[in-house]
This record gives sequence, structure tokens and C-alpha cells, in this order.
Amino acid sequence: MGAPFVWGYPFGFLWWHSVVLGGAILVVTISFNLGINRISGWGLIALGAYSMLSPFIHAYLSNAQALFNDLMFGIVTVGTGVAMGGAGIEHSDEARSTA
Repeated sequence: MGAPFVWGYPFGFLWWHSVVLGGAILVVTISFNLGINRISGWGLIALGAYSMLSPFIHAYLSNAQALFNDLMFGIVTVGTGVAMGGAGIEHSDEARSTA
């Protein structure tokens, strides 16, 4: 959510795209931490994949800062989604064994 401010994106598509994508990832992560949604890992994997593909989909490859940010952010988000997916499986196993 802070990339447009840190990297100095021009106002327009890149600016709101990064804020909305960051907000969506924040909502998915909070829902996981509150225990509302245990399949949030898949949501983060999908959002991370979209983040990595968005420079190609929306044709902003010429903006090096946005390209680098979205690729690195996507890799981190996919990795976090995989970790959260594993934590969700472990949590569901724990819940069955204590019941």
C-alpha cells in the first residue's frame, strides 16, 4: 500500500492499483490471523501471482520501479501464502486432535 508513496509513482493506474492490491492482501492476512478464513493461503497465492503478472497484463513494463516492486512483492506474497496454507493445515489437524 505504501509503494506509490515510497517509489513516487505518478497519479493514475499504477497508484491506485498498488493501493488496492496491498489493501486486498492486508484484508486476507487479517482474516487469517483472526481465524475467520483458514484458506487464506490460496488467496495470497492468487494475489501474489496477479502481482507478478500485472506488469505484463497492464503493460507497465517500462516503469522499472513498479515492475521491480510488483515482482518482488509477488514473490514474497506467494511465499507467505504457501506458509499460511501450511499453518492452516496444521491448525485444522490440531483442532481435530483436541476435539
